[in-house]
Amino acid sequence: MVGHAFCKKLVSRDLNKSFQVVVLGEENSPAYDRVNLTKYMNGTSAEELELSPVDWYRTHALQLITGDPVIKVDRAARSVETVSGAVVKYDYLVLATGSRPYVPAIEGISETGVFVYRTLDDVRAIYRYSTGIRSAAVLGGGLLGLEAAKALFDLGLETHVIEMAAGLMPRQLDADASNMLKQKIEKLGVTVHLEKRTDSIGELDSQRVLKFDHGPPLPVDMVVVSAGIRARDELARDCGLEIGSRGGVVIDNQLCTSDPNIYAIGECACHDNTIYGLVAPGYRMADLLAERFSGGDFQFQKGDQSARLKLLGVDVGTLGEPLSDNPKSMSLAWKDEGSYRKLILLKGKVVGAMSVGDWSEMEHIQQLLATGQGIWWWNLARFRWTGRLWRDGSIRRVSDWPDHSIVCSCMQVTKGSLSTAIINGFSEPRQLVLATGASTVCGSCEPLICELANTASVRQFWGAAVEKPRQPLTAKWLLGASIVALLGLFLWLFGPLPYADSVQSAWYRIDVIWRDTFIRQITGYTLLGISVLAALISLRKRWQWLSFGSVAMWRAIHATIGVMTLLGLAVHTGMSTGTNFNFLLALVFLGINLLGIATGIAASLENHVSGNLAITIRTWRPRFNKLHIWLFLPLPILLVIHIACVYYY
Repeated sequence: MVGHAFCKKLVSRDLNKSFQVVVLGEENSPAYDRVNLTKYMNGTSAEELELSPVDWYRTHALQLITGDPVIKVDRAARSVETVSGAVVKYDYLVLATGSRPYVPAIEGISETGVFVYRTLDDVRAIYRYSTGIRSAAVLGGGLLGLEAAKALFDLGLETHVIEMAAGLMPRQLDADASNMLKQKIEKLGVTVHLEKRTDSIGELDSQRVLKFDHGPPLPVDMVVVSAGIRARDELARDCGLEIGSRGGVVIDNQLCTSDPNIYAIGECACHDNTIYGLVAPGYRMADLLAERFSGGDFQFQKGDQSARLKLLGVDVGTLGEPLSDNPKSMSLAWKDEGSYRKLILLKGKVVGAMSVGDWSEMEHIQQLLATGQGIWWWNLARFRWTGRLWRDGSIRRVSDWPDHSIVCSCMQVTKGSLSTAIINGFSEPRQLVLATGASTVCGSCEPLICELANTASVRQFWGAAVEKPRQPLTAKWLLGASIVALLGLFLWLFGPLPYADSVQSAWYRIDVIWRDTFIRQITGYTLLGISVLAALISLRKRWQWLSFGSVAMWRAIHATIGVMTLLGLAVHTGMSTGTNFNFLLALVFLGINLLGIATGIAASLENHVSGNLAITIRTWRPRFNKLHIWLFLPLPILLVIHIACVYYY
């Protein structure tokens, strides 16, 4: 699958016209969808599982050779030799040999009726053997083992899962999640055996008999081994490439092996002592390597090991680092009779999550992980009590996500790419899938694709499908200025500043500012000028011809001037609200500032929060803004009355 993805990326960049590309495969068929092999048991044909038909390779001038595996790499001659004796020269060699099943050294494991679950030929053999039998056991309770169990269960067989560890999926789930998954699977009719080490596989009356390190033996008609994978690194070993301590071809951040002319991608590669057993990191490698061949520069840092699957009808999801051992991280868990949910938090941000059972918020949590956005304490409080971070219906629709948001994590397809495809005419879900590759692996993002297809085709006419980039610096400045203004407004609650009780007091030299008539005139007209400037700047959004600077920048400047008006009013009045018309003027002025503060805080947060809070802010910000503007209307009249009173009474 990863080799095919690399070919697709080469074609998308027209590199198939610059390079003569030869694809050599061990199996007789072209690349197919290994992730959905279980569909073969339900009637999906081998041709339907193919990622691209043979004609696609021919159309794009890619030479495809199947059923003739490479058996030797000659690095000095820059050539490979196949089992048929063919020799193919190369300038660059890309190893995308994937992995093979791990088969433990158990007595009887090579006998009839024992299979591995990895390739299309394996599935065909299992399917043929299943005719006329009643029971089967899977050795391995990990991700692959449960996939194999689903295939057997779909064939109508009595299915057993044998796992050495204390819980299912021990590499992805904690003890509570594993226990919940076990309960759900057993309710479906699959028997789970934990902490069972298989010592041997014997035979009794045409059945396979599993003997364990403890407990009674288990007779079944068929055994499927799905106990993990091992990197297919034998070609690399034989030609002297560096191999990882636990296998795999060692690669650097440019996906290059110890030979500068040989690259490795997918499950055969070992990056930073890690072998990725999921397709999404492999696809990321394929994309970056194609970019490298087109002259781009990149760094492969770390693969996304998130997984969202339906195992035996049970939704299971892991995001980020669900089993983080960072001592500074904290975890929150919630469970009821039907589901288990867990969050891993570090410095106020979600760094991992896991779930067993339905959790409709997983897509949005994945966006928190992708953007590094923090999460509010009230969301966490709601999670502790209800198992939900946001109230029902409060999560933003995918059409409202920023363009950089990942919709399909397997193929790394963003909302922006999907919106662009819709604008270019790919408005139906199936057209979107074919145009972008989204939802072609695990299919968990299908609901998001359908939702986007149904809404973005209408919204695009209003330009909502493509959002402007965020302005994080100006947003922070706006928030900071609003908070400072709020603190300044809070000080008015403590009443007016006192006058000095003696001409010899040091305070007498300060209160002269709001005691002396001439100084008060200066501060008053300065305050008036600042206020007029603030009002003029607020018109930047409405003056389309004024293109200098962004609206966000001028909004931040407006907020800063708002802080200056509060300071100016305090200096002019000594924080006294006065009486009669002066009291009304001060009240209006402070009200304008209070509504301006509310508008500023809302505007700075609305693109940086999510869930119910985001909807509340987006609802109230325009209301605050309107009230802020309306309160300006009586201000000129009150100012005229104030000035008239000062000079003529």
